[in-house]
Amino acid sequence: MEKKESALVGKHYLMKQAFGQDELHEREAVCTRTDPPPCTASCPLRLDMRSVCEYAAKGNFAKAAGILRMSTPFLYTLSALCGGDCVGGCTLARLGDGVRLKTLERACAMYGGNGTVNRFMLPKKQKKAAVMGDGLFALACCWELGRKGYEVSWYTSCGSMQEPLLRLGIKEEEARADLTALQNLRITRRQAEHLDQNLAERLAGEADAVIVSPETEGSTGAENCFTGQPEEGAARILASAKRAALSADCYMQGAGKPEEDLQESRLFVTMDGVEGSESLVDPSHITKEDAAAEAARCIQCQCLECIKGCAYLQHFKRNPRAAIREIYNNLSIVMGNHMANGLINACDECGQCKAACPNDFDYPAVCRIARHTMVETKKMPPSAHEFALLDQQFSNGEAFLARSQPGFDTCRYVFFPGCQAAAVSPETVEAAYRDLCARLPGGVGLILGCCGAISEWAAREDLLAEAEERFRKAWEGMGRPIVICACPTCKKVFGQYYEAETAGIWEILLELGVEPLEGMTAAVHDACGARGDRKTQEEVRALAQALGCEVKDMPFSGDLSPCCGFGGLVKYANPQVAEEKAAFAAGRTEGTVITYCMACKDQFARTGADARHILELVYGTGGGPVPDLSRRRKNRLELKQRLLRELWKEDTAMEDRISVRYAQGALEEMEERMILQSDVEAALGAYEETGTAVCDQEHGWLVTSYRLGNVTFWVKFQKEEDGYTVFGAYSHRMTVE
Repeated sequence: MEKKESALVGKHYLMKQAFGQDELHEREAVCTRTDPPPCTASCPLRLDMRSVCEYAAKGNFAKAAGILRMSTPFLYTLSALCGGDCVGGCTLARLGDGVRLKTLERACAMYGGNGTVNRFMLPKKQKKAAVMGDGLFALACCWELGRKGYEVSWYTSCGSMQEPLLRLGIKEEEARADLTALQNLRITRRQAEHLDQNLAERLAGEADAVIVSPETEGSTGAENCFTGQPEEGAARILASAKRAALSADCYMQGAGKPEEDLQESRLFVTMDGVEGSESLVDPSHITKEDAAAEAARCIQCQCLECIKGCAYLQHFKRNPRAAIREIYNNLSIVMGNHMANGLINACDECGQCKAACPNDFDYPAVCRIARHTMVETKKMPPSAHEFALLDQQFSNGEAFLARSQPGFDTCRYVFFPGCQAAAVSPETVEAAYRDLCARLPGGVGLILGCCGAISEWAAREDLLAEAEERFRKAWEGMGRPIVICACPTCKKVFGQYYEAETAGIWEILLELGVEPLEGMTAAVHDACGARGDRKTQEEVRALAQALGCEVKDMPFSGDLSPCCGFGGLVKYANPQVAEEKAAFAAGRTEGTVITYCMACKDQFARTGADARHILELVYGTGGGPVPDLSRRRKNRLELKQRLLRELWKEDTAMEDRISVRYAQGALEEMEERMILQSDVEAALGAYEETGTAVCDQEHGWLVTSYRLGNVTFWVKFQKEEDGYTVFGAYSHRMTVE
């Protein structure tokens, strides 16, 4: 990975190549989305029968015929004499009759053959080619070379251009229609009585390239002489002519030999929800309506495995193969707009698409590389992740707590509930800790903080190292105990960056036992952090059943479970996509959803879904209103202070705070703009010290500002005798130079 500095307009721009084009091509090649469907792969001409069916199903046979003529102008000849190789490749044939594609070719000729034939050709070339032969092969070679701009001399014993087609039984008017594409090409028919080796050798000396029909006896060993294999069926003959003409073209341009064409399709096509059917079209009597109905049977083969369960790919209307090309180009920009930043930062890196892909296409890895590159080259907008990083700083700063169980210097276990559990449902964290202390021998310590997943998602390795150091110091001080995690993402991070032995609290509670509830039916949502962790997935379901729940299945479960929208910090970088993700994930069932990640529970609850964390069911907690951003921070602080006061008997006196009232709608506006009440209070505190504010004469209130990191907060307020009334706030999350 090369990194350098470029001096432009008096500034220094860091440039780094995330990966080269060779690696880009290797990654793209894993995805089979752009591979042809089986019918196209089995067709010698590689006809796009999927598109033909799409247009024919709508009754647009002229457009369907145009698709066929993109590969060959000999529409009537093809439809009359095609060998039908594509029919055997039709995916629908797995369940019944395949689509009668050969019949559809004939329908395109009958009902769309009068459309305009594409006469596009490349600019004239100086080199000359010769073609020798009397059949369809020679005629097709003339067209292939003529449309590439070559001057072509056709040596034949035929008395007209139509004769090769008439010999095949094609009607005269159909032959004329097929030959309209040859008009205005530089093709000259030259009469030849003997198509033999002598003629071939003479032409090889006169022309830049010669193509000899395989049915003649005039082949020669000259390097500029080409031929094809004897074939039967119009599609095979036309395909052979195309290969021979391409070889001659490459030779005349000095481009070497053409690459071998794909023989088999790697396209992965599931038959989920597809029912077999019988063909109703009569090949001997093809009506336009019957042909359209037959075309409508086509299932439009394509691989959508990664897109089916991913609201992110659905939102951006992208597939991973196209997206990584866009990301690659985005990282190559030195100056200008980085249009793919939103695409990169809206991926939660959950790995669902990789799990769904039959070839393990690792799109999240590309987004991860892109984020690291953007951070290293200072192209990552501060606004994308700063709020979340400041929240991690708060969790591992003011709200951090690490204590051994009262009465123990070192402990056998330590409970690490995770920052989101303490923020969303602190009463659940307290109940779980008290229960573990009461029932586990050897002492249970407690660490309230963030595991560092936030900085990992933000590609901030420096902040991840700080979080690791903070945890490690506390963990080692307790005697390096077993870490009981209440969050699968925390458990995953500990497995990657720490040597600590870990266990999920669901595993511990299964061993200790739980009190069953009244019977209820619910579906389990599997968190991204447990993707690939079948043990955790099964233990959570077993715990739910031990509680008396009847666990039902829902679409996209287990390793295919979608992200709730919090992972990857999408909630902060792109709230709209996060909301769509949460709605999609929660909408897989109409009943209760059990989660074992508190961020998932919070995201689902915001959509109005009946979501319960598994620990809330165990301890009978939760069920209150969804906490806003400010309440989440207060929950962590209050939990820490309450536990210090009640369990460790430590003084937890709080500093006096400014008295602030909020006008109607102000808090909702602040939540949408990710502005905390503490941010507003800090701005008002700065105002008390400096007295700096401007008067909004229209509304009669004051406006003051306060800068925190890269963010400048603006607060609209009135000062009262007993405090302040805040009417709204906004912020600029950027650094202006």
